[in-house]
Amino acid sequence: MKPDRLRRYIDLHAWLGMVSGLALFVAFFAGAINVFHHELHHWQEPYHGEEAVPPGGMDRLLTLVTNQHPDARERLFLLPDEHDPGVMWFESGEEGGEWLTAHASDFNEAGVREEQPRSGLADFINQLHYQLAIPSGGLPVNIGMTLMGLISVIYGAALFSGLIIHWSKIRKEFFALKHEGNLRRYWKNLHNVIGVISFPFHLIMSVTGAAMGMFTVVAILLGVLVFGPQLRAVIEEETAVWPAVESQDESVAMAPMADYLSAARHELPDMRIDWVEIRGYGDAAGWLDVAGSLPGYIGHHVHVVLDPTMAPLKVIEPGARSFNFDALSPVYALHFGDYGGLGVKLLYFAMGLLGSLLFVSGNILWCERRSDRIGPGRSSAFLLRLTLGLCFGVVIGIAFSFLASKVLPHTPWAALVATAERVVFAAILLVLTVWSLRASPLRFSGLMTRLAPLTYLAVPAVQIGLEGSHAWREPDNLLINLVLLAVAGSLWVVRRQFRKRVRQAEPHPLWVGKVSQEHPKHLTETEIDNAASLPD
Repeated sequence: MKPDRLRRYIDLHAWLGMVSGLALFVAFFAGAINVFHHELHHWQEPYHGEEAVPPGGMDRLLTLVTNQHPDARERLFLLPDEHDPGVMWFESGEEGGEWLTAHASDFNEAGVREEQPRSGLADFINQLHYQLAIPSGGLPVNIGMTLMGLISVIYGAALFSGLIIHWSKIRKEFFALKHEGNLRRYWKNLHNVIGVISFPFHLIMSVTGAAMGMFTVVAILLGVLVFGPQLRAVIEEETAVWPAVESQDESVAMAPMADYLSAARHELPDMRIDWVEIRGYGDAAGWLDVAGSLPGYIGHHVHVVLDPTMAPLKVIEPGARSFNFDALSPVYALHFGDYGGLGVKLLYFAMGLLGSLLFVSGNILWCERRSDRIGPGRSSAFLLRLTLGLCFGVVIGIAFSFLASKVLPHTPWAALVATAERVVFAAILLVLTVWSLRASPLRFSGLMTRLAPLTYLAVPAVQIGLEGSHAWREPDNLLINLVLLAVAGSLWVVRRQFRKRVRQAEPHPLWVGKVSQEHPKHLTETEIDNAASLPD
């Protein structure tokens, strides 16, 4: 390739990486934890000792909710759970309405709802991953999700430009992970090796992220510019498992929910049931969609549609579904890594953490390289400090959200737990970002790399202190706590490598807060240790 063309690809790769890097760090770090979304839902529930199973289970819950909230009869989502099943429905109102949730434990023996305070940690981590926790504001397009879809497109372009840059020398760089006295070269090679090894994973994330994030925007544009208003009806028809209910005002007695689940398993014996969508509850024209997974397939999502008498209306499974479901099921499965067992989840978790390191190292290397080429400037210094502040703010903020999720349910402020998880994250992110813009990057990083592992070690310790053996006796709790310990270990390795680099190589002027071309002197070990403790 001609040098001038290669230079254009290098510049394209760098700028695309800068534009999308910080948002992708948030998505990857939160996504690494979100791989265990199902287990986190169990971990976040407070434990106050053995509690009795709510009487009546799913059937009593459905009866109470549909009687007290008529809107729930039109469309209702049920989350089957032996201990505490939950339901979700859309409640209409003057300002458009909102989605509401209820659990069996929310209702007392008299059937009066006494809503219990519940953590929203798992949903918050999920929202951080796919929409940066940006609220939609009631708009027809989810702003955060659309933004991440656009960033995924930019991310894909950066991947391909990076592959073009390194393709001719990939073999040489793959085995060049040694510093030979030049630690900056070592970190550059490490960045390249991580990118090469994880390229297939990143390609999957970019394609599936763009497909999910941009779907609504593409549909709106096609509807406005090409197909017209009929496109919406076509999309609804193709994405629905069964046509909407056309009520004849004929009521019917619903069978026990356990019977519907058994009827679904009769159609697909190996099915793992995840949720049930009920349309027209108590209406003879209504139907139920028992949705779940079928092991052994990447596109593992299955649906068994039943009428109120438990007669099967439609079975959607691998080899017997429309092109739409055949296309979308693998997209979701490949993105979230839920098509395999624990081994696949652990692989996605490791790749998510490595991806986070890739984006941080890319920004840092670009800032240093740009400073070397054109001299230290305010833009490079600002981007370096912003990268450090935002990344450490996200990492430590998430840890404090975990702490809030465990501590608040055991205090008089238990009702504020879901709000506190978000507020404490936003506060820490804001404080650390502002602090990083004013502090010396070297001292700030030294302190943060010391603090970050401790916050993730503190979460399992706090849970053990508050809930005792429940922290490791329950498999989901044990898994999440081991994941948090793995994050703490990864952050400790980052701290060790950071200290090693500062100890063995002269720090760049950007790291010591100098905007000049004069390089600072070599730091002693005492100065390195003091960098994390002395005031700026």
